[in-house]
Amino acid sequence: MSRRRLERVGAVASFALLAAVTVACAPPPTYPTNSSRCGSASAPPARYQHVVVVMEENRTWSSVGGVGFGDPNMPYLHDAGTECTVFSQWTETNTSQNSLNQYIGLTSGVSNASTVNDCSSSATCRSTDDNILRQVRLAGGTARSYVEGATTGCSDAGNAAKHVPAMYYYGTYTDGTGTHNDHDFCNAEVRPLSELDVNDLPTFAMVTPNLCNDGHDCLNATVDAWAAQHLQPILDSPAYAAGTTAVFVLYDEDSPVPNLLMAPTANRGVNQTPGAGHAAALRTWEEMLGLPIMPVAPVTGAISLRGPAHI
Repeated sequence: MSRRRLERVGAVASFALLAAVTVACAPPPTYPTNSSRCGSASAPPARYQHVVVVMEENRTWSSVGGVGFGDPNMPYLHDAGTECTVFSQWTETNTSQNSLNQYIGLTSGVSNASTVNDCSSSATCRSTDDNILRQVRLAGGTARSYVEGATTGCSDAGNAAKHVPAMYYYGTYTDGTGTHNDHDFCNAEVRPLSELDVNDLPTFAMVTPNLCNDGHDCLNATVDAWAAQHLQPILDSPAYAAGTTAVFVLYDEDSPVPNLLMAPTANRGVNQTPGAGHAAALRTWEEMLGLPIMPVAPVTGAISLRGPAHI
């Protein structure tokens, strides 16, 4: 077992022990239900208006109580996993890499050899690959990365840059308005989480909780409480009720990676379709938003999750 895996096993064991003590001392919290938020027999829309992706950290299904978030400290996500879709088999971008490589792969389809070992953004640690943020921009939509803890644009303050892939994109491209660099849009598109408005959702949003709320440094109960507070307003919004908004909750690594797909038409419960993973998610987002499929082998060869999840 790699050092990375051993460290994770130790961390999960510590989390479990502390969680047991916490449960013994206090009754479990009560969270709003997700009932009727998924499972509609209606046909999914041909095109979605909004896709919201919430990123969590460093778990396998076994470390969240099994497929579907069976940990008793995760009542909100367990309810959501029962009412909406979870895939039992979900693979990360590169099983030998840490967070940054997974985030870059999730948004570009590429296991980039320059964005490895959680390096800090620099002249030698960046990606010039095409990415879904650029795709959305070119299609006339809005792409946003919402960073918990940040107070200004293009900032990972109070968080970690390795969890904000938009800060690593420096590719150049030309459109009808001239030649641009992806990083030119960092200030406009990487924003504080406090600016997320459920009544004015962007076309594509990636939400990065801080290092406690994403589970990197804290327990499953903290992740679940944060999810209840931040996901429910989206599910209660007119945009979600309209049927053209989907929410994905994904962990970054340590396969089989926990995941949750929420849309009004999403199937309920566990889906065992093989081939689900980060590349499949990227392909699915592109299809949902009417974007071209990224011409890189991991994405062109990936399955679409639209059919299996009924989204």
